[in-house]
Amino acid sequence: MPPPPRIFCGVVTSAGKMMKAVRVRTAKQVYNRFLRKHYSAHEFHLVSDPNSSLRTGDVVRIASRPPASKHIRHVVTEIVSPWGPPVEERPPIPSLAELDAQHREKREAKDTRRSARRKASKMDAKAEGTKDEGPSLKERHTDVVGRPELVGGEERVVLERGIAEQ
Repeated sequence: MPPPPRIFCGVVTSAGKMMKAVRVRTAKQVYNRFLRKHYSAHEFHLVSDPNSSLRTGDVVRIASRPPASKHIRHVVTEIVSPWGPPVEERPPIPSLAELDAQHREKREAKDTRRSARRKASKMDAKAEGTKDEGPSLKERHTDVVGRPELVGGEERVVLERGIAEQ
């Protein structure tokens, strides 16, 4: 079970420059060991905004999620205080459950397309009378050595050892 999402509150500092993404500044405390004192600092997070409903200056609540891309690891959960047009005039922000449902639907559709594509390629190979794939690495090692060996990419060493044992 994945850990619960970490929730932050921050201000949108850059919106409308990236598709479905905004930059949010969140506050944090930094401790200086020499002075033995905490200082306020800030971090920037790239946040997923699926419906592009955020504007620069909005105060938002964000939650950590599995990575949407290389740098985007958070998603907007709500607009705490809008800046500019009111929240009612903007596209709605999907809940975390809705985002999970969308992700599951996309993944299932991808899996069905993949299985259909694989099934079609196997049917084509059978129709042509050829085998679409050669023997696997494990099968080749079993044929040469007489027992399966999993060595990774060092096939030459296994083949030489197999020839030497015979």
